Amino acid sequence: MNKKYYIVSSSSDPKLIGSDFPQAYSFIKKYNPNAPHALFDLYEYLYTKFPDYIPDLSGIRMSGRAKLTDIVSNGFGGQLEIVSPRTKEILETYNLCPHRFYEMNLYLRKVKYDYYMFHIQCDYSDLVDYKKSTFAKYNYSTKGASVSINSKEEFLTRRKIMGEKSILNSVTADTLFMTSEFWDMNLDYFYIGIVDGEDYISERLMKHLLDSKITGWDFIPATNLIVE
Repeated sequence: MNKKYYIVSSSSDPKLIGSDFPQAYSFIKKYNPNAPHALFDLYEYLYTKFPDYIPDLSGIRMSGRAKLTDIVSNGFGGQLEIVSPRTKEILETYNLCPHRFYEMNLYLRKVKYDYYMFHIQCDYSDLVDYKKSTFAKYNYSTKGASVSINSKEEFLTRRKIMGEKSILNSVTADTLFMTSEFWDMNLDYFYIGIVDGEDYISERLMKHLLDSKITGWDFIPATNLIVE
């Protein structure tokens, strides 16, 4: 398989996004994020299922020191991205993991912009080849000793034991090998799950975004994700 992947992260260059990061983390006065079907109700659905209603996302406000980009960094959760209509249009032409786009209003210095909340929801941790992958202990961001793990059950057990010692302790994948069942899906955007917490994008989708001058995401080669 000849496909290349990249890790997606929110841009933090102040020349691009302004002097506040994340760019969006608050609300206009008339919007109540705790109201039924508003933003915070979505948290019940971040990882397990999609809501059976249309969320009310009509009042999200950017920092006054932020600049508008196609993809706007936010403080509302890793599975929720704020994207422009043209970003949505490009994403929809590719093979994405399970997802939804919700209409939303984004405010910057009292000007309203029509954007979308891009909600991805997937867990491919059952399709990791644990015996071939490598893992290490971490204390927050400090890497410790390597750990041999042979199954998802063993991974979860070790992670639980380490977490009981300290909330800063964890076990994370250093290199990931996936099963053929996963690669057969030929995804262009996905999140693997608890084993590493990164969002991945295919090279072809990344190039389309860059060629279209879509702003707000940075990309680094996913050298940890081994494509066979």
